[in-house]
Amino acid sequence: MILLKGAEKIIPTYSVRNAKRMKSNNPSYVLVGERFGFKVPGFDFNNSPSILSKVSFYGKTVIFTSTNGTLVLKKISGNGKVYISSFLNAESTQISLMNEKTVEIVMSGRPDGSADEDYIYASYLQKLLLNENPDFEEYAERIRNSSGARRLRMIGSSDDVEASLKLDIAKFPVVFNGSEITKEE
Repeated sequence: MILLKGAEKIIPTYSVRNAKRMKSNNPSYVLVGERFGFKVPGFDFNNSPSILSKVSFYGKTVIFTSTNGTLVLKKISGNGKVYISSFLNAESTQISLMNEKTVEIVMSGRPDGSADEDYIYASYLQKLLLNENPDFEEYAERIRNSSGARRLRMIGSSDDVEASLKLDIAKFPVVFNGSEITKEE
């Protein structure tokens, strides 16, 4: 959502302290992050797609941290080209990966284990990559009924479920080069 809303790049970091240090050295940077679904104190924004969809990040650099996603990026860094995909950019990711012989789908999960919504999307992406034409509405309904969606509703973030189900609104793949997240050129 952040790149869709005009950011030039996203710098992921697992550490809140590191994110705040980068911001103090670069006051024009925007801090976006969450811990266990809640905005990090002192940050500009949470990682809420429904909120971020209303913000212009045009020309900005965003420093981003999350409970588990940025940790996963740190762990898989250096293992080839890394695409970051969701329903928002599923088709453009599929197009970029069509000629790859091997694709490994890594899910971020949650600190307490797996996240069923990750598996649901991974299954959707896998079917796209196999040219099986998955039924988006079936997958969207599974997401709406997932434990992750129930958890978001419990913490007052029910709008995020539907915001994450806006199919292919980003017409570009998103890549992580080991230090930055950008649109694929």
